[in-house]
Amino acid sequence: MPTERTSYGAGPGPITPDGCAVDVYAQLPPNGEPEIIHRAVPPGARILELGCGTGRLSNPLAELGHRVVGVDESATMLAHLRGVEPVAARIEDLRLNEQFDVVLLASHLINTASDEQRRLFLRTCRRHLGPGGQLVAQWHPPEWFDSLRVGTSREGVLGPVVGCLDVLDMADGLLTAETSYQIREDVWIQRFTARRLTDRQLTEELSSAGLDQHQWLDDGRQWFTARRLPPVVGA
Repeated sequence: MPTERTSYGAGPGPITPDGCAVDVYAQLPPNGEPEIIHRAVPPGARILELGCGTGRLSNPLAELGHRVVGVDESATMLAHLRGVEPVAARIEDLRLNEQFDVVLLASHLINTASDEQRRLFLRTCRRHLGPGGQLVAQWHPPEWFDSLRVGTSREGVLGPVVGCLDVLDMADGLLTAETSYQIREDVWIQRFTARRLTDRQLTEELSSAGLDQHQWLDDGRQWFTARRLPPVVGA
């Protein structure tokens, strides 16, 4: 989910600064994403996941033989990591004295409603990529936004979690929606805002951060890779 979220009417358990219910994320299983990432990166890659949460992707990637560092601002989220090196930090502020084979930016963070925050995210990605390294990122493509209508709902089930997306507003390229998560009798509700980006806007955002889109990783165009652009001579 993108940033700029609020939670209310939540069930028991901790809520992170950006409005995520830790108990929900701890029970969400992977849904094929670790395999998509694993196929796209070298064996035993050194991976930095930004916004790793409870390790839904980081933990399986470590089990697949990668050396993973997971970054999240919530210590409660990081407590769920297994075989992953935890780093408590905001993505925008991260400055590790290390570069990586792969930087992973999942959870549609690229669709954050804040243009400035998106640029800071991508600059952090570029800053931590080693020579020949690649960004592996997830986004909501424009066709996903175009399939939604104000006043409609979508339901789905992932593991023990029943989710429902309610579309509240769509204007000026911004989606405002509420997602409810239910686990047995407990219900959590999040409101979020996401930015619709076109393919051209995505390319421009990546380029401004010193990145060049390389390839799509899935048929639904939710996952892609990007590589570091060479420095501009004389810049």
